[in-house]
Parts: sequence; structure tokens; C-alpha cells
Amino acid sequence: MDTEHYQPEEDYGELVQRSTYWVRALATTMGIWPGQYVSMRSHWYRRLYYFMLLMHWLNTYLQTEFFFRNLGNLGLVVQGLCSFVSITTTGIKVMRIHAYEAEIVQLWKTLQDATFIKKIRFLRKTDRGTIFQRIHNLLARQCKEVQLNLRFYTLVVGLVASNYSIIPACSNLYNQFQGNAFNRSFVYNTYYPLLEPIKRRSPLFELLFCSESLSGYTTWAGVVAFDGLYVAMVLYAASLMRLLRDLLHETANPGLTDAERAFFQRECILHHIRTIQLIEKINEIFSPVLLVQLFTSTSIICVIAFAASMHADEGDSQTMLMVLYLIAAIYQLFQFCWYGQRLQNEGTELPRSVYDAQWELCAQRFKSTQHVLLLYSQRQIEMRAWSFSAMSLETFSTIIRSAASYFTVLQTLAEE
Repeated sequence: MDTEHYQPEEDYGELVQRSTYWVRALATTMGIWPGQYVSMRSHWYRRLYYFMLLMHWLNTYLQTEFFFRNLGNLGLVVQGLCSFVSITTTGIKVMRIHAYEAEIVQLWKTLQDATFIKKIRFLRKTDRGTIFQRIHNLLARQCKEVQLNLRFYTLVVGLVASNYSIIPACSNLYNQFQGNAFNRSFVYNTYYPLLEPIKRRSPLFELLFCSESLSGYTTWAGVVAFDGLYVAMVLYAASLMRLLRDLLHETANPGLTDAERAFFQRECILHHIRTIQLIEKINEIFSPVLLVQLFTSTSIICVIAFAASMHADEGDSQTMLMVLYLIAAIYQLFQFCWYGQRLQNEGTELPRSVYDAQWELCAQRFKSTQHVLLLYSQRQIEMRAWSFSAMSLETFSTIIRSAASYFTVLQTLAEE
């Protein structure tokens, strides 16, 4: 049969690069973006990763020391618990991306080259121009959505992470210029063994303050890199499922012979199998960390709401930072669940698209294959937090309700 493969527009590669700029840029500064896409020498690039990871986990250890030494002070523990949990989760995300570098390279190539779409063979006698234009519009909308999402998400997370350094730095400078007697504030609640008595002396204080600020940057970069990569890949998988639904209607084109319909039906089945395999690879990389993210989001939302309520009457900068952190935490959880829901919706609508393909007008062999495809398409397609839960809006509402319940418990304990 006379067939033709889809070829992306010349600007498609540029669209992908532009839409994922913040993921690639911040992941590169952390040393976790695949080395073959980085111009830095490999040995220096590895050292960059280990240095950033060391500074990140060092700060996590210092916060752990602080918690164990202040377990009796509920206010201090609550204030520092949010940053501690967030930094710990981010460290896990960074190590996960680095550990699955080879798999991420494969996924990135399929996205950047539109590999799965280019494998589909289209019959020349069909209206290929219209079909190809629909594919291009679908990919363009996908890139545009990823770009807008990452810009906003990078801004929100960066604003929260930077304020942890900006607020204490401004407070220290103001009190110093006013000549007030004060204890210099650090970025996080940390305890430095051996250095605790002298940690506020210059230049040691400035050095420690910069090291904690660097940990804030690694948190920002790691969160945007992991979460942004999740958004880009899940949305690409959802676009492939949407394309499959559109192509299924072409299988019953009255201008095709029975053999040509069977041929195009086979192409749809192969595309479905490849897409399922892609989703399984995405789940393999992200699902364990998504489970950690669910527990992290529950604890962060609960603890921040409790801490903000404790300091609501004070109206200080710490309360404002907590409110901003709460908004960012809810948005982060919503983003994971929203794009998981998008993929789930495409999988749910697929059996209907198979059934609506006017199979009753086709030959018996086509009907039999369509029946098998209908049964196979009912397989649940979703992003999972390991085997615990699917990433969906239902999960989002469940987490919010759980956090509200734990918040009520904390308030009751505080009042007693």
C-alpha cells in the first residue's frame, strides 16, 4: 500500500526546547540533566552533581539536629518542619532523576523527535493534509501549555524558596544599620555541632548563611526539574492518547477498501501499544516519588496551616511566608493530580472512540479486530503513586480533606 509517515514541522524541535527551558536549565545547574545534552566536561559535571547533593543533604542533617534538640518547643518544630520535609523530598527527586538518566534520555528523544507519531503510516489516498495539520496543532498546544505552566510554576516556587533567604537577610541588614541589639537570623532552623557557640560571628555567619541559601536554590531547581519533567512527559502521553482517538475515526473512512481499513486499524493498535509502553516507563520513573509526594503534601499543608493559625495575630513576615508556602504546596499537589487526571480522562474516553468508529459498516474481520481492541482499550491508563493511589482530582480532594483533619487534631492538641 502507498503510505506516508508524518514529519513534524521545522519549528517543532524549537517549540520543545523553548517550552522546557526551565526544566533543562535548572536541571543542568544541579548536574542531573543527561550529560549528552550538556557542553560541560563529564568529570566536572559529575562533580557539580555531587557538590550540590552534598550541600543539600548537609542542610537536611543540620535541620534534623535542630529538631531533635528542640522537640519540646512545638512552635520551633512546626516552623522548621515544612522546609525540612520539602528539602528532604527534593533530595529524593534529584537522586531519582540522576539514577534514571538513561531512561530519561529515551523519553526525551521520543518527545523531542515525535518518534511515536512518526512511526504511524498514513495512506496517501486519505486526506493527509488535514490529519497532519491536526497533529501539528495538537503538538503546538501541548508545547504552549507546558511553557506557560513551567513559567508560572518556576516563578511561584522560586518566590517561596528565595524569600527564605531574602527575609532574614533584610532583617539582619536593617537591624545592623539601625544599631539594634539582635541575634542574626539564619535561613533555616539549623543546629551546627561544634560551631553552635560561634556560628553568628563574622565571617563564619556569612559563610553559613550562604551555604543555607544554596540549599534553598537546590530545592528550587530540583523541584522545578522533577515536577516540570513530569508535566511535560505526562502531557505528551495524553496527547498521544488524544491522537489515537482522532485516528480511530479514520479507520471507518468510506473511501477505503476493507484491506486499507484493516491496515490503518493495525496502525492504530500498534500506536496504542507503544503509548501504553511509554506510560509504563513514565510510571516506572515517577511513581515511587509520587507516593512520597502525597505524604509530603499532606504533612506540609497540615503543618503550614497550623503554624499560620498560631501566628495569625502577629502579622509578621514569617506568617506571610507560611501563607505563600501553603499556596505553593497546594498548587504543587494540584499540578501532579491535574495532569494525571488529564491522562486518565483520555484513557477513559478511548473505549467510546473505539465503539463510535462505525465498525458496523465494515467487514467481519475488521469487526472482530475492533472487538478485541475495544476490550483492550478498557484497560485503566493512569499515573500512579506506586500501588497506593492514582494521581487524579479525586486523590487531590482526599489529600486536602486528610490535611484538614490532621490540622484539626493539631489545633486540639495545642489548645490542651
